[in-house]
Parts: sequence; C-alpha cells; structure tokens
Amino acid sequence: MKLFTRTRVVLMLVCLLAAILVSGPVSVAQEKSDTALEKKYAPILGDYEFDMTDMGGDVLMLTFHITEGALWIDSGDGDPAVCEPVEGAEFEFTAVASDGQDFEIRFAKDDEGHYAICHINILSMGIEIEGTKIK
Repeated sequence: MKLFTRTRVVLMLVCLLAAILVSGPVSVAQEKSDTALEKKYAPILGDYEFDMTDMGGDVLMLTFHITEGALWIDSGDGDPAVCEPVEGAEFEFTAVASDGQDFEIRFAKDDEGHYAICHINILSMGIEIEGTKIK
C-alpha cells in the first residue's frame, strides 16, 4: 500500500514538473507576442469616447488593448471582442460580438496627424459611429 501511494505521489510530481516546464516557454512566447503587437498597434491603443446622445443613446467608452496575442475592443461589460485585421489595410479591423453583431472598425488621423479617430460600422444595424481618443 505504501509503495502504491509513493508511486502516485512521484507520478503527480513528475506531471506537475512537466506542466511547469511546458507553460514557462508558452508564457514567455505570449509576452513577446503581446509586446510586438503593442508596438505595432501603439498609435491606436487606448480609450475612445463615442457620443451617441444624438441617437438617443449615451456616451460610450471603448478601450482597445492587447491581451493574449490579439487586439481586443472592450466596452467594460466583461465581454470584449477580438479585432481581426483587414488584410492590406492599416488599422482596419473586423470584430464579432458574442451576440453575433458584426463590426467594421477603422482608425483615422486627426488634424495633428495622430490616430485619434475611430469609426465603427455596426453592420447589423446599419449605423456608423465615430469616437475620439481620450488623451
């Protein structure tokens, strides 16, 4: 009985060690990926304000950030969406919300030459909204 218990403990320790060794390089690779994407998308990362009061709505705050090797759009509702780059277009993306709504996202420069304007086309609603980066 003692031999069986000892064997189980040793086996569990070996599995734990293997998991630690495998997760270490994956974690480092993920951090490098996030760092590379943060550099690539630095001009557009941050918070944007969308004033939708003209349409009977509120002021909406959206955050664009890098997590887990991808660009995310987050409204703060706990359900962010991944932004997929549009091939051949700089700072243009598509996103699909968890409720199935499709979005086209395009960033533009302001009068000072900084990426500070975000256009979002909500395809399912036929609405385009424009936000400005909060500095």
